[in-house]
Amino acid sequence: MSFAWAEYLALAEALFRERATFANEEACCRAAISRAYYAAFCAARNYARDNEGLALRNTARDHQIVFGHYDQGPSAQHRAIGWDLGQLRQRRNQADYDDSNIHRADALAQNALQQARQVFTALRILGP
Repeated sequence: MSFAWAEYLALAEALFRERATFANEEACCRAAISRAYYAAFCAARNYARDNEGLALRNTARDHQIVFGHYDQGPSAQHRAIGWDLGQLRQRRNQADYDDSNIHRADALAQNALQQARQVFTALRILGP
């Protein structure tokens, strides 16, 4: 049985929801952004691999392979997934690597959660 990547999204939502009580607020927002990205990316990666025959290398390059698959996809749903993943990746990179404080980290986290949910919704629309 494989890991349910939607559980990472649930974790991201919990981190965001409890950001004022669990730990430092910005740290919670950064972690929520990161987990939201990986939830959406892994779900999209697995869908493309399992349902659309996408060949992956199991390397860091897989991120670009998955983005390209969806950006160049045959449907509006594919392209929406590609757009959302690209936006999420930019936010995740900022959350995981930028040393300076993130202005309005709560708003960025809330947006990342929404985009991740959109990816899951689009994947459901694409089918099994």
